[in-house]
Amino acid sequence: MNASYLELQRLLNEILSIIQGARISNVYHMEDDSIILKIRSESFAGELRIIPGKFLYLVEGSYEKPKELTHRGKALRSLLANARIKAAELVEGERVIIFHLEKGGKELKLVCEFLPKGTVIVLDENYVILESLHHLEMRDRKIVPGERYTLPPAKQSISKDPIPSILEKLTPKRSIVSALAVEAGLGGRYAEEVIYLAGINPSKKVKELSRDEFKKICEAIQRVLDQAKCGGPVVAFSPEGEVQALPYPMESLNAKKWRFEEAPSLNEAFRLAYERELARKLNEEKRKAIEEKINELEKRAHERRFSAQRLLKESEELRKIAEKLFQLSPQIEHVKNKPGRHEIEELLIDVDAAAKKLKIKIQEKELEFNADESFMRQVSKLFDDSKKAGNAARKLLNEAEELEKKADKLRRGIREAVEQAMIQVSARIKVSKGKWYDRYRWFITSEGFLAVAGKDASSNISLLKKHLEPSDLVFHAEVRGAAAVILKNGKASGEASRKEAAQFAATYSRAWREGLSQMTVYYIEPHQISFTPPPGHYLPKGGFIIKGERKYLTVKLELAIGISENLELIYGPPEAVSKKTKNFVKLIPGTKKAGDLVNEIVTILCRELNVNARTMKMLKSEIAELIPYGRGEIAKK
Repeated sequence: MNASYLELQRLLNEILSIIQGARISNVYHMEDDSIILKIRSESFAGELRIIPGKFLYLVEGSYEKPKELTHRGKALRSLLANARIKAAELVEGERVIIFHLEKGGKELKLVCEFLPKGTVIVLDENYVILESLHHLEMRDRKIVPGERYTLPPAKQSISKDPIPSILEKLTPKRSIVSALAVEAGLGGRYAEEVIYLAGINPSKKVKELSRDEFKKICEAIQRVLDQAKCGGPVVAFSPEGEVQALPYPMESLNAKKWRFEEAPSLNEAFRLAYERELARKLNEEKRKAIEEKINELEKRAHERRFSAQRLLKESEELRKIAEKLFQLSPQIEHVKNKPGRHEIEELLIDVDAAAKKLKIKIQEKELEFNADESFMRQVSKLFDDSKKAGNAARKLLNEAEELEKKADKLRRGIREAVEQAMIQVSARIKVSKGKWYDRYRWFITSEGFLAVAGKDASSNISLLKKHLEPSDLVFHAEVRGAAAVILKNGKASGEASRKEAAQFAATYSRAWREGLSQMTVYYIEPHQISFTPPPGHYLPKGGFIIKGERKYLTVKLELAIGISENLELIYGPPEAVSKKTKNFVKLIPGTKKAGDLVNEIVTILCRELNVNARTMKMLKSEIAELIPYGRGEIAKK
């Protein structure tokens, strides 16, 4: 996963106003080879994570740091700590960002290269390299301390140079998608998007393109540039599990069955995508290490079981031989001092009188006995040997069982290890001041309008007095004890948004507690509301007076609660929630208590997600607060 020039351009635009003037309080070299600048200003405290060769992003929070700082990390810290960020710029047409710093009255430059051999470089005011994360020697430049820093060879800038003039310079014999990616500087992802939008075969040579096709490509490039600047950022997931932050949902990827999760900014999209990628890699490492231990335990258990089976077989054979010899011992005693070969039933007995030995062949085995010793005592020893082999086998089987139990315990612990890995790579996000409507209940309608509801009588009045504007609409259920809902800019909304706002008002009303399936809701314009009672009348707490005509809607009492891939909790009317995620449950009035209901909801929503214990606990707490009147039931889809 990496960022193109267009994406870096937008990323820098998003974060520049936040980091400009901020002080770098500390520097860390992370295990993934990224550099974290801990920065602080009067209005912001957080971390800028720079992943050389890939991208950067800003987070209002902090990451878990390595216990020890690397040698290069220490060198960068000594140079950058306590420096102030004066400005930052993206080099035209290149994936290089230069931060202009000031420390102790001296100017410094922090160069972040997001090229394939990416690195982080500190320069003095004369562009002499003081230190770099990686010391590199390339064909046209050196990045080592003491050398003067030079930028990579200049390239055309697709966002600055006229598009037709760039296309005219493309190599005629090159395929159009390759030429756009490399020579026009679009990169592979955007080159493929342009060709897809233009409807042209990507393998077609530049010289084979018609004038009309060139025109289509120009139009497609301009469309892509506009979307890269102003489109709605997303985290994209391929069918194979690849994850990528994008400034907008690309049509070429949508055609390849990629799915998209909306993000509030491209910066946040890169954070979410990278943390997910880090978690995946760390999960694989953790899982691989645990599975190696499991394989070793199972191998040892298998060896013990194999040896145990061999010993059990040997024990059984010895026991049967001993029993047979015990049965025939009188006959054997009779012949054990008579030289020559004797046959007693299926036994062949060879007696060597001179050596005072006798050899007995039984069940394909040949056993040797001493003629001077008691034959029964020697048979008894065979019984002892059989018993010892059996005991040894049982000991090995017990050891195998213990090893298998350890393997099973490790196998059950894989999920816990994965959860710990996810906690380790995820930023501990600070609770920000947020939007004004975060203190209320709210959702975004399927048409993109904001609907905000009070939580009680007091917040109803606060909401209406502080945030009601002439262009809004107000919704209220035809029952006492209901939420007041403001549909912001509601006069411009369509029927779908008004129905969803009405449904939200009905859901958070006493109608839910009474178990009703439908409710009538009215809506009015702001000028129809008054907080002053007529002379001689009393207005109860949380009450308001409505003048003029009301418009009515009858809606179902339904509440959808869902979760996105980045674990964002989404709730509201089902139609609105389904626009944001397919992973949701639908609640209707019922008698099941919130405690039991929350466990069911979380189990369903997190079934296919890697959710750590801390996040699971937080989700349960947040969902419990959303359930109207603390009870309901899950509707069948």
